[in-house]
Amino acid sequence: MREEEFDLYKEYLDTIKNTVWIDVELKPKDKNRFDKKYVEYTGLKIPANTTQKPYYLLEENANKWGIELRLYFSKTELIPTELLQLSVKNNMHGYEQYNRRINNNEFIWKLFANGYKLGQNKTF
Repeated sequence: MREEEFDLYKEYLDTIKNTVWIDVELKPKDKNRFDKKYVEYTGLKIPANTTQKPYYLLEENANKWGIELRLYFSKTELIPTELLQLSVKNNMHGYEQYNRRINNNEFIWKLFANGYKLGQNKTF
């Protein structure tokens, strides 16, 4: 993703930041690596409860390929076409209030480095 694209997408998400939710699913073998990187990027502590939103620590034999970051949001008519194409229609149980989802770790890590966090994000 080019820097100009990231800036455009972040600018849009900043306008709807109150509707942005980010969560992670990972296996125990990935926990230390994720936790260290997350604290480094955000300066925030890891959620204490690892069995519920936004931080799901799964069983080691779970059918997951690794660390899976997901960003949920409710799009508006102002969404950039490219961001709409990066996202998919959200059909995840428990997240029905969001109509779009992005499954792109690289993009979400960049958001973490730019003020976003696990869970509900807020405009200040």
